[in-house]
Amino acid sequence: MSYEIRSILYASDLTPRSPAVFRHAVGLAMKFNAKLHAVTVTLPSSSLPYEEFLSEEKMDEIKLAGHKKAEALLRHRIDVFAEANPELDVKSVLASVRALEGDASRRILDVAKHVLADVIVMGSRGHSTIGELLLGSVAHKVTMKADIPVMLVPIDR
Repeated sequence: MSYEIRSILYASDLTPRSPAVFRHAVGLAMKFNAKLHAVTVTLPSSSLPYEEFLSEEKMDEIKLAGHKKAEALLRHRIDVFAEANPELDVKSVLASVRALEGDASRRILDVAKHVLADVIVMGSRGHSTIGELLLGSVAHKVTMKADIPVMLVPIDR
């Protein structure tokens, strides 16, 4: 029985340390000749403080603008990474880039199923146990609920 990884989901929180996580995702994709899917998840529009004062049309406009900006930022960061790391053939492995809205852990797991991911690569800040209980952790929730391996790359240490 051979071991294959054909599809990888890279989940980005768009922090300054996310390129270090992306390096692992690209390296893994290149090693296994897998397709790499990149996703970032924004807060739900219902968490906007002025939602009750805006029309549904205006809220949809704001939501669309936010998605476009988040996706553009993720694409830009990937382009900058690819330019700075020509030895890593990012363009050959990158299959999709998207920004979604909602509960981050749930959306990451949904996308993983949609792209038939064999592994999820994401960063982890390594909160203490108490910190995770109080604050929660997207990485912790994804790891606990995923039915595929999750590769956690330590960041902000």
